[in-house]
Amino acid sequence: MNKALKYKIVVWCVALFLIALMPQGLYKQSQLKQISIVSGIGIDKNENQLEVSVSILVPEPSSTYAPKQMVVSSMGENLAEAINSIEIKIGKELGLAHCYIIILGDDFLSEDITKHLDYLMRSNIMGNNSAILHTDKKAKEILETNSKMSEKNINNLQDIAKFNQTHYNSSNTSLIGIFNDYFNFSHCSVIGSITLEEDSQNIESKQTGNERNSQQASESESSKNEKKISNKGDAIIIKNGRKLLNLKKEEIGYFGWLDKNSQMGYLTVENFFDETLQNAKITLKIKHENASFNPTLTQFGPVLGINISFECFVENIQNDKENISSIHKYILTTEFKEKVKEKICDEIKKALLISKQHNFDIINVYNIFNNKFGNKWKNYLKTLENEDDYIQNLEVSVSVSMESKF
Repeated sequence: MNKALKYKIVVWCVALFLIALMPQGLYKQSQLKQISIVSGIGIDKNENQLEVSVSILVPEPSSTYAPKQMVVSSMGENLAEAINSIEIKIGKELGLAHCYIIILGDDFLSEDITKHLDYLMRSNIMGNNSAILHTDKKAKEILETNSKMSEKNINNLQDIAKFNQTHYNSSNTSLIGIFNDYFNFSHCSVIGSITLEEDSQNIESKQTGNERNSQQASESESSKNEKKISNKGDAIIIKNGRKLLNLKKEEIGYFGWLDKNSQMGYLTVENFFDETLQNAKITLKIKHENASFNPTLTQFGPVLGINISFECFVENIQNDKENISSIHKYILTTEFKEKVKEKICDEIKKALLISKQHNFDIINVYNIFNNKFGNKWKNYLKTLENEDDYIQNLEVSVSVSMESKF
């Protein structure tokens, strides 16, 4: 066989091979036509069933950077059944790999949520770091409101989720964090809480732009006002997978001093008097805050030594005196630092009081003592009538060191 014939045979074999592959490569259906990308999940309880809502990204040309989203809901006895029902509705599989947030309706938290969220944890395509938020409204409403805001290039929900991940107890607001805490001895987690409010700007624009002939027409128009997602800094405590109580922003701030992940916050001292200031209200911006713990076991019970250190900046001063020119130079005096330390100690004791009243441990007291004392700590727990009541006998001692930056 001559070389020319061999060359032709090789060329034809390669050509036939490429032709065999070509239809598969050219005409294979796009993955976006088979899978819908889910950016958020909302879970509500409706009587004895779950109502699951998903926010789906709609790929289409847009003049803005904000992708269009549509919300689809369905009912089911569990998450798997509801999600399967949604897939049947839209004719596509749900892609959960890019789901950045899971919103839990208040009614859903009346029972152990982990038995339902376990479906998402076991999913091999679901990101375990999806942020979790609570709402006192319907989770479906939150997703629908966010979808409308996204069309206006205002993606508040994603901003809130990212902000919460850098805020107090952020490690506990993820899907995997919830399960880590659930299987911990304390069984406690903190979840940020969001709500819906009337959009005041929308109300004002309608009132100024149109004259109303009657009170009835005004009330009819106000009922159509758009809503906005509101994050007031509130949170909820869940224990054993169920909601235990709501905490306001001020209350959750008390626990912030004991969070090793907390890096920034604010502290306000009111009614401060010295040579320069009279009845002053001073707000400090706290940065690089660090909390360390020194546990000891005494004959009366556990004592937790808490050492707080941070840098602070003078953020705002309201002073009764008109002369404020030299305030910044003398503000962080020894007297003022003592006032700050006094307030921090007071807030930490308030956090402990709330913990004792509702018997929960988000400070990780159990782990702190168990890591240092081991069997000695476990033997102490056996002396209690109920081992879960260890927080009731806890006492704290607090020391504070602060640096001022201008």
